[in-house]
Amino acid sequence: MRHRPLFLLVLAISLLLVACSNTPTTSPSEQHLADARNNFKSSDFSAALRNLDAAIKTANDPQTLEQASILRVALLTAMADADWQLAEAYHQGGRQPAAQSNIASFSKQRSDYNNTARNRLMDAMQALMDQRGKLNNDPVVILVIFPGFTGGTDPTIAKIKNGVWVGDSERLTAEIQAERNALGRVLSAIAGAGDDSSKGQQIYVSGKAEIDPRVYLVAVSGRFLDIGGMFEPRALNEPDHLRTVNTVVKGDLDVAEKLLASKPDKDLEARAKKMETDCDKTLKKLGT
Repeated sequence: MRHRPLFLLVLAISLLLVACSNTPTTSPSEQHLADARNNFKSSDFSAALRNLDAAIKTANDPQTLEQASILRVALLTAMADADWQLAEAYHQGGRQPAAQSNIASFSKQRSDYNNTARNRLMDAMQALMDQRGKLNNDPVVILVIFPGFTGGTDPTIAKIKNGVWVGDSERLTAEIQAERNALGRVLSAIAGAGDDSSKGQQIYVSGKAEIDPRVYLVAVSGRFLDIGGMFEPRALNEPDHLRTVNTVVKGDLDVAEKLLASKPDKDLEARAKKMETDCDKTLKKLGT
């Protein structure tokens, strides 16, 4: 009988090990995706991109890959949009009398934001190109916390447009809010709510949304064209980048139209045709 306590201890440890061995494990890709969702919640978008990249690289199941890929495209597109808006704010502000003593600083900040906007837009377009062959008419459920968004012009951005130089802390706060607002618009658009962030927020109220790949392709392509306006002659005047944007969007719309052929939607078809026509006109002007 004196060996009974030892026996019971061994038995308890054995049962614990068995229980642990039966506990479902989280794959690396699922953990990276979960971490990215937490990054979205805290508005740490740079960390979210890193985790989404890692989730895509380690994904072994189609669902995780689809979710991570869609969220990465949406986030890159939103961040490019926010950067472009800030670049335009510094461009406008640099022409104001109040900015004359800081004109070099305004120009540098504008250049920095234009560079990041350009790079992120190109990354987003490449990412969607990589998805083309994997998309079909099956809806994709994505899990994400919808960002807090504001209406109207951010007070700090308004100051910048008026030629007022702001410190880094205030600027970065405005940058994060611009990213939240842009992300809200992109997430709303791919979920079928158009540019209505309030409606989009209601779709994501449970923390998830069902994404129609046809809507996703058309909506994101529309955002690419809007942001690609930064390359127009009236802006940066970069015809090669403008050509790239319109060429890539035409390819995206070709995929969307194939999906629409097997699952028609008149409104989406009309939007896609209009965008395709606009791309053709732009490419013709560029001599393509």
